[in-house]
Amino acid sequence: MTAMALCSRPELIVFDEPTTALDVTTQIDVLAAIKTAIAKTGTAALYITHDLAVVAQVADDIMVLRNGETIEYGSVEKIIENPDADYTRDLVNVRAIRHAEAGDQSERFFEMKNISAAYGTMPVLFDVSLHVPKGQTLAIVGESGSGKSTLARVATGLLPPSTGSVRFDGQDLPSALKKRSREELRRLQLIYQMADTAMNPRQTVGGIIGRAVTFYEGLRGSSRRNRVDDLLEQIEMGSGFYDRYPAELSGGQKQRVAIARALAAKPELIICDEPTSALDPLVADGILKLLLQLQKEKQLSYIFITHDIAIVRAIADSVAVMHRGRLVRFGPKSEALTPPFDDYTDLLLNSVPEMKTGWLEHVLASRRISSAGN
Repeated sequence: MTAMALCSRPELIVFDEPTTALDVTTQIDVLAAIKTAIAKTGTAALYITHDLAVVAQVADDIMVLRNGETIEYGSVEKIIENPDADYTRDLVNVRAIRHAEAGDQSERFFEMKNISAAYGTMPVLFDVSLHVPKGQTLAIVGESGSGKSTLARVATGLLPPSTGSVRFDGQDLPSALKKRSREELRRLQLIYQMADTAMNPRQTVGGIIGRAVTFYEGLRGSSRRNRVDDLLEQIEMGSGFYDRYPAELSGGQKQRVAIARALAAKPELIICDEPTSALDPLVADGILKLLLQLQKEKQLSYIFITHDIAIVRAIADSVAVMHRGRLVRFGPKSEALTPPFDDYTDLLLNSVPEMKTGWLEHVLASRRISSAGN
């Protein structure tokens, strides 16, 4: 990507969120490539991102924008270590959420046992077993291609496994979506990563949520409208959004509508597939707080798929680490994120950018020393 941009020997390169959708291990390589290329060519660069920890590794100066206006401008050290604006301080201190880990995690309210799966003739999951207790959150982490989203597809019946079983509250679930009853569909809902692609742009918010209300509860007319309004209140948006279209909503509002649509089924388990990865940190924090609040009120169970370790620390009770289709670590958060680590988990945790300058150079130097030692 960087090499292509440099082919024409530009005087300025604009990097527009180049690592937003990447896992942390890949992100480090991309950041290192960008920094090296800029240093060697002397090309000026404008790096656009919503992640201050990332920009602190590649930038000399930072401009903080909000609502089209400059909030603050200064050196990386000044912005990170001593910001003037409240908004900047909020960005620096983001991910302050801390969810207390549940003590007893032995219950198998939802369980996937010995799951293997393939796309055609290509195996992608290998003998994966994990479980989620009622009212708790399991975070599934790993780099792109590790099998996280494929595991979600198996859980929801979108991809029948080649071997293994999926059990919900002690009962086997049919492996294929079309064989599951409406009640089985109701109990397990999915929130997609990209709300834009998961919504019909020609339907209003009321229509998007209302369709689920009618499908699962059979409500119509004023009863349906009242139920949708109630769901909009639950996601802290209100009935004033009923007649709006997705194009009229912010990214965070769209994701809240996706949550409301899932809640319309009165589910017991929600699979959240990277629902905050495309959102800026403060909006993402709002979504996480909402999910935790709903969990407390409704005893919801979550499977939260992410490559953001900060999110794992913020909301998880238990953690499953996936690598190349295999489960390499599984257990309570306090154990899964505490050494000794296997090599992959150690790499994953040490690849999470920290809000300080020089962090990238330190990690790359550590890797060189480790490689030389091997």
